[in-house]
Amino acid sequence: MKKLLMSFVLFTVYITAYAGDMAAIDNFDSSKYLGKWYEIARLPNKFEDKCLPPVTATYQLNPDDDNKIIVTNECNTRDSVPEIAEGMASFVESHNIAKLKVTFLPKFIRWLPFGYGDYWVLNVDYNKMALVGSPDHKYLWILSRSENVPESDLKAIILIAKDQGFDTSQLIYNYTPPSIF
Repeated sequence: MKKLLMSFVLFTVYITAYAGDMAAIDNFDSSKYLGKWYEIARLPNKFEDKCLPPVTATYQLNPDDDNKIIVTNECNTRDSVPEIAEGMASFVESHNIAKLKVTFLPKFIRWLPFGYGDYWVLNVDYNKMALVGSPDHKYLWILSRSENVPESDLKAIILIAKDQGFDTSQLIYNYTPPSIF
């Protein structure tokens, strides 16, 4: 029992330290974040396995609740069938701290306490690019207001992701990946 407890404590310390490298934006302006973003790159995940470019995310304020943002993700598939997922993101702390929980569960079961994922905005230039991830470092997205991103901008945001503890060697690029640097 003592070994099990010690393992749990060490695991908890490791997870806390690892997540501690990551920081969400604390001066977030959701009104500037709204609109359409193109997914330039992402870490592998099951729910986007079939997606081909263009992959987009569109954010709009929920007219019924200003603590929530409507999320519409779209992509093409290998069968040329568009895939659309509609979800809802909610602020965890306050509107100016970019820590959100997002769900794509059907509307009638969103009240359940599961089916939500962390969505933290880690870096953003509202007119150009955004870096979004989860504190467990499983999920990461590089978003842009356009499909064309200067390589220097992409390299810079990848460095930010590395500094926040993400394994950027696993990124899947929807457009031309940057040259190795």
